[in-house]
Amino acid sequence: MLFCLQFSTVTHAQDLTQIDEDPYLDPDSASEVLQPAKRTESAQAYLFGISYGLNPIVILAPAISLGMYWDPLVFGMEISDSEHLGIWEKERRENFGTSRFRGDTQFIKWLYGNNFYLIAAREHRIINLWNRTYNRLSGHALYDMHIETTLTSLGAGLLRFNDIGFLAIDVLRFNVQKKESVKVVEYWETWSTRSGTREDLDENIQKRSDKWVDILDSPSGFIVTFGFYF
Repeated sequence: MLFCLQFSTVTHAQDLTQIDEDPYLDPDSASEVLQPAKRTESAQAYLFGISYGLNPIVILAPAISLGMYWDPLVFGMEISDSEHLGIWEKERRENFGTSRFRGDTQFIKWLYGNNFYLIAAREHRIINLWNRTYNRLSGHALYDMHIETTLTSLGAGLLRFNDIGFLAIDVLRFNVQKKESVKVVEYWETWSTRSGTREDLDENIQKRSDKWVDILDSPSGFIVTFGFYF
């Protein structure tokens, strides 16, 4: 019995040695796959992709993303326009009427490690709302609203390259600086003549303006960009 135990121990040790020295497994190749020394074959590349995620403009109008990778930085811009590349068209018209959502973003990403990056971005967001009404017994009104905001944001994300494509995720971007403007174009109103004051109309316009400014100032999160590079 002692002989059997010794034989089993020797056999097990030989098996472990054979596994450690497996001639079919190249340790250098395995290490390169699991822990690549560089992100892509080239330190420079052009990027083209589509972005979509939690952003008041992009959620209705996916963005075209153009960029340049220059290790360890990525420079680029994103362009959105619901008139040319919009989704949820029916829902947008049912909820917001005649409208247009558009924006552009310039960004720079600094890559750290294999996948992680920090991002700084400047965003310009625009919403055009036509044919807004405020009709009550005391008066009627018809006007357009044009809301714009310019944001500076900071955030972090993940970027991964494969043979020909890439996938980037802006996990979260916090807005650190904001500049807003609201332009109202009135076509006609009867509040001044019917009730002798347009105070209620002005209050309604102000509430709508504040609501849309708050929407446009929302932070971005989980912006997913996928595409190819060359």
